[in-house]
Amino acid sequence: MKLKTLLITTIGAFVAINADAGEAEPSAKTVIVEEVADTSAILAVGYNTQYIFRGVNFGKNQVSTQIDYQLPNIPVAVGAWYGNPTSGVLPTNPEGRDELRLNVTASHSFGALDMWLGYTSYQYPEGGPTSNEIGTGIGSALGPVDLALSVFYDLDIEGWYIDLTAGHSFVLCDTASLDLSAGISYSVDYGRFPTQGSDFNSVLLMASIPIKLNDTTTLKPYIAGNFALEAIDSFQKDQVFGGISLSVAF
Repeated sequence: MKLKTLLITTIGAFVAINADAGEAEPSAKTVIVEEVADTSAILAVGYNTQYIFRGVNFGKNQVSTQIDYQLPNIPVAVGAWYGNPTSGVLPTNPEGRDELRLNVTASHSFGALDMWLGYTSYQYPEGGPTSNEIGTGIGSALGPVDLALSVFYDLDIEGWYIDLTAGHSFVLCDTASLDLSAGISYSVDYGRFPTQGSDFNSVLLMASIPIKLNDTTTLKPYIAGNFALEAIDSFQKDQVFGGISLSVAF
C-alpha cells in the first residue's frame, strides 16, 4: 500500500512537471555543480540539514565540499567530494561519520541520448571499510521532461542500486529557474544498509532554485522529501529536508 501511495505521489509530481515548459536541467542531488561553458573545473560547497544518501539518513547538519575537473581533449572527468555531518542518526553511526568520495566518469552523447560510465571509491577517514562502485546511466528528454536511469554495482557489497528520475525546469527570470524532480529507486542485496533482499528502496521529490550570480557562480537553495519504501522502511523514517550550495566554475 505504501508503494502504491508513493507511486501516485510521484506520478502527480510528473503531471505538475508536464504542466509547463522551460529550458534547464533538473537534478536529484543534494549538492550539485552546474555545467558552465568554457571551464575545466568546478568547485562547490554545500550545507544539508540532513545527509540523505540513497534514501537513508546518515547524519544531520552536513557541510560538503566538491571539486570536478574535466580532462582536456577527452570526455573524462575526475572529482572528489567530502562530507562532514555534525551528528549521526543511525544506531550504527551515532556520532556521524566523515565521508570522502573519489570518482572518474566518462560520458558521451549519441544524438538525443546522453550516456555515462563511472567508478567511485567511498572512503571514511574516521574509520570504516572502503567501498568501490561502478555505475552507468542514460538520459534523454521526453517532451518537456528529462528522464535519467542510473544503475550502480558495489564491488565490495556485491549489491545493486537502480534509480529512475524525471524532472523539468521552469524559467523564472534571466538569472533563476525553478527545478522540479521526482525519482524512485530499487535495491538488490544492497548491504550498505542494514537490510538485505530485493525491493523498492525510496522515493525522492525535490524543488530547487538555481540563481546565477555571475557568469561562473551559481547559488542553489533546495527543499526535498524522502519517502522510504519496503527495502528500508523498517529503520528509515519519511522526512523533509533542505539545504543550499554555491558553485564556482574556473
